[in-house]
Amino acid sequence: MFRQVGIFKAGVVAGWFPALPRVAAGVAVLAFAAAAPPAQAQDRPLAADFAEVYRAGGVGAPDWALFSRPGPVGFDGSGNLYVLDTAAPQVVAIGPDGQAISVVGRAGEGPGEFDLPSGLVVWRDGRFAVLDAGHNAMHLFGADGWFQRMVRWSARPGSPLSVFAQVGRVMRPDPTGSGIFAQGAMDAMGDIIGAVDQLAGAEPEPRVGVDERGVELIDLSGDLVAATPIMQGWRAPRRLPVDRITADDLRNNANLVEATSAPMFFDPQFHWDLLPDRTIAYSDSSAYLIWLRRPDGTVREVIRRAIQPVVVDGDIRSAMIEWEIGRLRRNSEQMNAATDDPELRAVMSTWDESRRERVENREFFGEVPVIRAIRATWDGALWVQRRGEEPWDDQGPIDVFGRDRQYLGTFPAGTTEMPLAFGPDGLVAFWELDELDVPSIVVKRLPVEVR
Repeated sequence: MFRQVGIFKAGVVAGWFPALPRVAAGVAVLAFAAAAPPAQAQDRPLAADFAEVYRAGGVGAPDWALFSRPGPVGFDGSGNLYVLDTAAPQVVAIGPDGQAISVVGRAGEGPGEFDLPSGLVVWRDGRFAVLDAGHNAMHLFGADGWFQRMVRWSARPGSPLSVFAQVGRVMRPDPTGSGIFAQGAMDAMGDIIGAVDQLAGAEPEPRVGVDERGVELIDLSGDLVAATPIMQGWRAPRRLPVDRITADDLRNNANLVEATSAPMFFDPQFHWDLLPDRTIAYSDSSAYLIWLRRPDGTVREVIRRAIQPVVVDGDIRSAMIEWEIGRLRRNSEQMNAATDDPELRAVMSTWDESRRERVENREFFGEVPVIRAIRATWDGALWVQRRGEEPWDDQGPIDVFGRDRQYLGTFPAGTTEMPLAFGPDGLVAFWELDELDVPSIVVKRLPVEVR
């Protein structure tokens, strides 16, 4: 949730931990590390007047466009947009004219039927795959929309936890193959899976590969998913010990939120996307520093802007704690309003007190990270979203770098969101909610200079 800053990887912040990134040997970053902090960069404003191509959904839409909630989307090379409606559940393919081409899938246990679908990957030739926790598998479909086969995520039948670990992780189709580049599973999810295995009397599966701060290449050619680690990002060290979830925590019906260490405020997150030539663009520190790494591990280049992270002082600490407590209080009020059970309300009240104490004692990273999101366009430009006015605000300005990696300009905060998907010929897709929270998918076309 929090990320951005530039002092950490260039040296030491607050005098208590090292900041050098984990990069391939031979990468020339020493000059950057030794240089004095540059002056703050000036933004070159860009106009976000994107032409609307079509919209689908909302009140009164045809049956195929009655989307229940915003879900994952992706374009193919012909400009067709694929939308996963997780509640229906089905995949709707929409042509460049805004009309439905096909509707694929339904709830069920058979081939091509879905049970708890959550992820969608679309290849440029029109093939697509759906991540399905209920089936513990990826459903593969051909460019004609016909179901081809399922690839199991785990060798253990009836255990969807391994695929649940991928829910919310970024997945991108291999532009030149049939595999998937995917962010690793959450480290804490590995603890839960291992604890569940122990409770069931099974030997925990060995934890291999990358965690949520890395990228792996997933091979779908067999009956079982096979993952090859590609790169592992930097993780900020912590001063306080990190608690891990154990089988005893589950056995004693412990609250898993209480059983694990609270995340560090402003812990630099791992942001990444995949360029058309299979280069991984990523940020893993608080600095405005984006690495372009090839799948073989070599770093192609580094993108920087002279935008410095903010050092966390007492005022920022107090404001962040107050904001987080307010967020938890609002969530609790919504949960209380949804139940009349006095016992459940008493339990939630106890949790509120415990969570407040955890927030007040939570560890802080020494800087407020700058970068909050990275997206690659269809043609290979990069969009980089920065923090907003407040340290916790992820919806800040969006910088655009061309295919030559030169800075083109910045969309000011509030003028556009980061697109959900980029397509050919400048197509981009967004979700919009009306006053009744009914979703519509909106497709627009970008000007040539920011594609």
